[in-house]
Amino acid sequence: MKIAQRINKIAIIIAITSFILGTILLLYYSITQHRETIEIGMLYVQITFVINAIVLITLILNAIINYKRYKENLITILLISLNIPIVYVYIMIAEVIYFG
Repeated sequence: MKIAQRINKIAIIIAITSFILGTILLLYYSITQHRETIEIGMLYVQITFVINAIVLITLILNAIINYKRYKENLITILLISLNIPIVYVYIMIAEVIYFG
């Protein structure tokens, strides 16, 4: 499916970037187990939460305004929302590694 709306393209880039950077942080921590990585990771989660929340609200408003492109808007909202359970699982994995 071709993404026509610029806001949806930007949101998808943000979602993918958030996922990739979070995955890199988790992999780095699982390999090195440096305590500082946990602190960086939690700061990263907080920052990306704010960014993704703003993007999600913007996408919802965009879906209301541009309701004729509902399929594209809903798919983009779903993609940005997928990061929520992924973050939860990543935090659980980091806790298992941290507390052993």
